[in-house]
Amino acid sequence: MINQQEKNTDFYLHIVCFDVPFPANYGGAIESFYKIKSLHQLGVKIYLHCFIYDDRREQTALLEYCEKVFYYKRERNIKDVFSTIPFIVKSRANEKLLANLIQYDFPILFDATHCTAFIDHPALSKRKKVVRLHNIEWIYYRILLQHAVSLKDKIFFFQEYKKLRKYDKQFRLADAMSCLSQTDFEYYKDKFPAKKVQLDFVFHENEKIQSKIGKGDYILYHGNLSLSDNYSLVLDILHNDLKDCKHKIILAGKNPPNILADFVAQKSNIELIANPTNETLLKLIQDAHICLALAANPSGVKLKLINSLFNARFVISDDNTLTGSGLDALVYKTDETPLPELVDKLMKKTFTQDEIFDREKILMEKYNNQKNAQHILNLFV
Repeated sequence: MINQQEKNTDFYLHIVCFDVPFPANYGGAIESFYKIKSLHQLGVKIYLHCFIYDDRREQTALLEYCEKVFYYKRERNIKDVFSTIPFIVKSRANEKLLANLIQYDFPILFDATHCTAFIDHPALSKRKKVVRLHNIEWIYYRILLQHAVSLKDKIFFFQEYKKLRKYDKQFRLADAMSCLSQTDFEYYKDKFPAKKVQLDFVFHENEKIQSKIGKGDYILYHGNLSLSDNYSLVLDILHNDLKDCKHKIILAGKNPPNILADFVAQKSNIELIANPTNETLLKLIQDAHICLALAANPSGVKLKLINSLFNARFVISDDNTLTGSGLDALVYKTDETPLPELVDKLMKKTFTQDEIFDREKILMEKYNNQKNAQHILNLFV
């Protein structure tokens, strides 16, 4: 056993991630990576544990922020589908992870529900344990169930939804919980009134407001276009709300499907940019006159909303996207004014420094990575 007091005055911390958090190229990885980076900047000595599966592999870049990085294979056995423990948890119950958590006697940050398989293990009973909740997972799986097409998916999502709803009680074993949205915070505060539950908004890549004053000449939608929720929403908007739009529209995102590419090919005012680099995407966001931050469902905090408000001019959003974000005051809402009317109105306006000031007041208070990292760190004191 290595006792923290014997090392030095630095703070040592285990962080258990459900995935390899680099490259930070999707929501969960972005939240985890920038949290790790921010804690490292505060002087925390991190022992990182993460799971390899699909296309996520070992990353030497993580050693810039961590003292040690441990990798484990996520064991996705068919028999675990029939366990009473949710599959997202059971498939990460790796005995080597447990051994490493036991060997190094540091507090533990379980980064998402997925990573909490050993929260009730007797060998860790005296350890300080905090759960960072990325979502109310049973609600997320209920949404997946509602959108499932195949019978196989429907059965899996239904079973996982039921298990995750029961599994929530495991968080009573944590010393504290940190939530990344107002909605999740209110839910878990009500569920565990005697437990320390706090709100630390989602971590992200932005450090300052980079929006440009003035005007742009196009409307931008950016997001992961490989997700059916996203490309179906885009097609619906283009077929209906923006059917008669005369302004230039740019769609940018990861792996757009053929159905979207074929539709865009028939429209002279719409451009599709597949798999833009980070630099290209940032320029597209900054140069746009309007960014559409819209979503098909209210699950989770939408990072495209955060990125748009830090970097874009005018942002149009909706209740699905804004849920739990605390950012309603900074956007123009389709739930209050129809999208075609909003677009025509905003394309005539000039984005001003006053609107940047308004964003700074809210974003640098709620979405300040360093402040939120310190807030999470305080849970271990």
